[in-house]
Amino acid sequence: MATGDIWQPTRIERVNRVLSTSTKPLLVETDAGTALVKYMGNPQGNDALVSELVAANLAERVGLLTPEFAAVYIPKIEVLDPFVDVHPGAAFFSRWEQAASLSPNSKLLAQLRTPKDVSRLVVFDTWIRNKDRFTGDPYAGNFNYDNILLKPDKRKTQLLVIDHSHAFAETTLEHEITENWSTEQNVYGLFNEFASMLTRHDVQSVLDSLCAIPIDEVRGICAAVPPEWGFGGALASRLADLLIERAHLMNTWFADAVFDQLEFDFNGKEA
Repeated sequence: MATGDIWQPTRIERVNRVLSTSTKPLLVETDAGTALVKYMGNPQGNDALVSELVAANLAERVGLLTPEFAAVYIPKIEVLDPFVDVHPGAAFFSRWEQAASLSPNSKLLAQLRTPKDVSRLVVFDTWIRNKDRFTGDPYAGNFNYDNILLKPDKRKTQLLVIDHSHAFAETTLEHEITENWSTEQNVYGLFNEFASMLTRHDVQSVLDSLCAIPIDEVRGICAAVPPEWGFGGALASRLADLLIERAHLMNTWFADAVFDQLEFDFNGKEA
């Protein structure tokens, strides 16, 4: 849900606890319900906030569901953890969802209301070079099932994607968003559990939709970041241009790379 649409907390009423993940987010009660808050002063820096907001808006643009989110100004907050320093300023709020994390050999995937979301997710993670969900390297890969939620939807389930603080770059955005960023040809997001659900038709449809996104729209998303996070101007414009370039380049290699990999590793279907 894009910033400002429907869900818009204005204040934190109580801090419940500090989570132990890399950004040390706060689980809080707000005037709009329970939320997860990532703040200035977090151990991963302001780039993590930029990545969260930009990726959430891009996910929405390609048709993936995320928990509702917003950028909200907060004051300095004192917490009991001596290693957590919450600075005043704009923070990334994500509505807390009662949902199950994806798990190995999950049966809930078979109940997805929109099975095409699996193809959307793999294309999306590869597009934004999201190394924090699934990279697949058997020696140094990441298998983070907690970054995908399956939310009850009557007798079906909805796929929700969360936690994009390490999208786009492993170190810093300024260091890694260079002219070569768009050309990498690694596939991300391809959990083993997704293999039987991918089809060439769905993958190509999502790739086509990426290529159809106007450059001005992507530039607007990259520029719509609170200025105190230190991302904007030439760097925001460069990332937008590279995202558009990467979408078109992926249209030339991604589908074959995915289905060659499925045939080799997972015996996936191609119909």
